[in-house]
Amino acid sequence: MACLCGSSKNKPVKADTFTNDDMASFDSLQVLQNVRLFQGVKKDVLVQLKNGLKKKKFGAGEYVMKAGEKGTEFYIIVNGKCEVLTSKGEKVAELKGGDYCGEQALLKEAVRNASIKAILPTHTLWCNKQLFDKVLKDSVTFVKRVAKRRAVIQTVNSEESSESNEYGPTKKSSNEREWLSSMVENNLMFMSLTEEQRLAVIDQMYKEEIPEKTDLVKQGDKNAETFYVVEKGEFEVFVNDDHIHTIKRGGCFGELALMYKAPRAATCRSNQESVVWTVRRQAFRNALAALNKKQLSQNLGFLKTVQLLKPLLHGELVLIDQALELKTYKKGDTVIKQGDDPDKFYIIKKGSVLWEKKIPNKDKESGTLPTGAFFGELALRSNKPRAASIYAQTDLETLELGKDDFLELFGPLEDLMKRHEQSVYSPKKAQKEAEDPKKVNEAVVCGLLEFKTIGVLGKGAFGLVSLVVDPHTSKSYALKAIKKKQIVELQQQSHIINEKNIMEKMACPFLVNLRGTYKDKFRIYFLLDVCLGGELFTILRRKRYFNEDTSRFYAACVVQAFAYMHSKDIIYRDLKPENLVLDNEGYLKVTDFGFAKVVKDKTQTLCGTPDYLAPEIVTGQGHGKAVDWWTLGILIYEMLASFPPFFDEEPIETYRRIIKCRIKFPRYFSIEAKELIKAFLRSKPVRRLGVQKNGVSQIRGHSWFSNSAFDWNALNNFKLTPPIIPKVKGADDISNFEQFNEEDEKFEAIDPKDEFDQDF
Repeated sequence: MACLCGSSKNKPVKADTFTNDDMASFDSLQVLQNVRLFQGVKKDVLVQLKNGLKKKKFGAGEYVMKAGEKGTEFYIIVNGKCEVLTSKGEKVAELKGGDYCGEQALLKEAVRNASIKAILPTHTLWCNKQLFDKVLKDSVTFVKRVAKRRAVIQTVNSEESSESNEYGPTKKSSNEREWLSSMVENNLMFMSLTEEQRLAVIDQMYKEEIPEKTDLVKQGDKNAETFYVVEKGEFEVFVNDDHIHTIKRGGCFGELALMYKAPRAATCRSNQESVVWTVRRQAFRNALAALNKKQLSQNLGFLKTVQLLKPLLHGELVLIDQALELKTYKKGDTVIKQGDDPDKFYIIKKGSVLWEKKIPNKDKESGTLPTGAFFGELALRSNKPRAASIYAQTDLETLELGKDDFLELFGPLEDLMKRHEQSVYSPKKAQKEAEDPKKVNEAVVCGLLEFKTIGVLGKGAFGLVSLVVDPHTSKSYALKAIKKKQIVELQQQSHIINEKNIMEKMACPFLVNLRGTYKDKFRIYFLLDVCLGGELFTILRRKRYFNEDTSRFYAACVVQAFAYMHSKDIIYRDLKPENLVLDNEGYLKVTDFGFAKVVKDKTQTLCGTPDYLAPEIVTGQGHGKAVDWWTLGILIYEMLASFPPFFDEEPIETYRRIIKCRIKFPRYFSIEAKELIKAFLRSKPVRRLGVQKNGVSQIRGHSWFSNSAFDWNALNNFKLTPPIIPKVKGADDISNFEQFNEEDEKFEAIDPKDEFDQDF
C-alpha cells in the first residue's frame, strides 16, 4: 500500500513518485502519521520518533537486510518496493510504502530470519535498537512472531474427567463466608460470578497455616493449581528476585491457576507466620459446573411449564434462560404502571401479582396472576403503552427479558408459535455430502502400508502430519499419526476418541474431512483431506495483515463451516489462524477437531487458545455455540490488525481484558468491520451476532458483507476467485509448508488390550 507524504511545499504526493530531491525534503512526521502501524499512536511519541529517525536509500537489487545477520535496525519503507526472501532465497512476500521490517530481531534480540531485497529504488526511514526500545517498544503493539500458539484445556470431573475430587466443602461461619466473598468479589476469576456462584466456590476453600519465610508460590512452577486469600500475615512478591510489592490481609493471588496449568509468574514468600484460605482449580471448576448444571436443569424445567414457551425447542429455551434476568420485589411494589412505554416481558417465578386496569367513565378492572404466569407481551406485540398496572401481591420473583433482547432473539410474538426455520447452511455440494457423511468418510483408499510418503506437512505434540499418496488412484491425503503411548500417559484417550467420533459425523467442503482411520502397534492414524495451499497462520505472519476483502473471504469460509457444524449441534472451540488451511485453489478450510464437541445446551470444559477464549470460558460460566462466534470476531480483528484485540504479554492481563471486553480499534478499520467485530465480541453470549434469531442469516446480511456485494452463492459453489491463489505444482507439492525432519526416536507400544486401543 502507498502512503501519502508531504513534499517541501506541503503538498501530498504518492510515495512511489518520490525523487531524490523529495527524499531530502519530505516531512518525516507526515510519513509516520500515514503508516498503518502508527495510527493511534500519540503525536508526541511520533515526534520523538521522527527526531531520531534517519533516511536511507536502497537501489534496485540492494539488500536492506540479510537473513542470519544480527538485527540492529528497524526500517520504515517510505516508497519503492522490496521482496521478502527466506534463508533459502524463496520469495514469500512484498513490502511497499507504509510497510516496515526488522522489528522481530530487535524484539527477540536475535538474528534476522529473512532477507529484504529492494526490487525498485526504495527510500526508508530507520532507527537503531536504542531508539526502538526507548520510543516504540512500549508504544506500538508488535506481536512477537514466535511458534504457533498452543491451546489449553482443563476438564471438569463431573463430565469429562475420571479424576476424583479429594477436597470437599469445609465448614465456615457465616462471618467467614461473608468476609471471603467481599475479598474475592473484585478478583478477576470471581468478578463475573453471581453471589450464589461465589459462595459455592468459597464452600470449597480450606484453611492453611504458613510458617514464616515460606515460598507458598514459586516463580516458574509449572504444576500450579491453587488460589489463595490471605487471612492473617503478609507475603512479599518477587519477580526475578526483585521485590515488587507486599500482599496483606484480604489480598488474593494465584488466580491464573484456577484456569489451567500455567507457570507461576512470581514468588510469594511469607514474611511472618500467616494463614491463608486455599481453593484448588479442580474444586473451583467442579463447584461452578455442578451449580450451573443444577440451575440450568431447574430453570429449563420451570420454563417448560410456561404456556407461551411450550412450542420452543430445547436450544431455544436454553437461549431464553441465558437472556432472562431474575429480579425480586417486595409485597406492594409496582412492577408496571399503566400508560408506561413497553420495555420488558415478565414471567412470574415465585409469588403472585395483582393487575388493575383503569377504564375511562367505568369502574376499574382487576385480577391476579399466579406463579408460572406471564405478562407484558401484549404491549411488546403492539408497541403501545401498558394497558394495566401490575403490583406485587406477595414477595415476588420475576424473570425479565428486555424488549430489545426479546425482539432480537425471537422476533415478533407470533414467531414463537411458528416452528424453527430450516438449516441456514445450504451450499449444494455440502448439503449433498452431509446427507450421508459416512459415504465421504469411507472413501475407498489403500491400506496403511501401501501409502507413498512424500514429506512432512506439520509436527504437533503427539506426532506428525505427512503428505501421502494412494498409489492406486494417485490421490494425495494428509496422514495424521498420533503416538498411542503418549496419549495414554497424558490421559487424552477420551479426547482422541471424541475427535474421531465428531469427524465421522461431518462432511463439509469448508472442513478438512476424515477419509479413514488406521492403527498399528505404536500409533493411530487419521486420513484427512489434504490442503496444499499452506496454513493461514504462515501466510498471515508473512504478510502481517490482510486487507478487508481478503479477510472477508476467509471469514465467510469460517461462517459456512460453523453454520454446518452448529446445524449438527457441534461446537468447534479452537478457531485461530493455526487451525485454518488453504486448499489447492485458495479456499479456506477448518481443521483440527480435538476440542469439537456435541453440545445441545452448555458444557463446562475450559479449552481453547488464550487469545481467543470467550469471557464465559474464562470465568467458568459454561458455554455453548456462542463461543464460536466470539472467536470469529477475534479472527477478523487479527487478520486486519496482525494481532488479537486483547493481546498482552502477560496471560492474566489478556484474560482481564477479555472479561472487561473493551475493544480498541486501529483507525484504518472500516466502520462496517468495527460494527461486525463488536457484534461478535459481546460479553453476554445471547447478544452475539449469530446466536440471535435468524442466526447466520444476520451475519451474511451484515453491511461488512452486503456493502461489498459479497456473493455467498458463488462462494458456496466454489466459483468465487480466492484473494490468494497458492502455487501448487501437483498432488505431491509440499513447498507451501515448513520443512520438518522425520522423527528419529524409539517408540513404545501400549498393551493391545488397552481400552483406548480397543475403542479406536
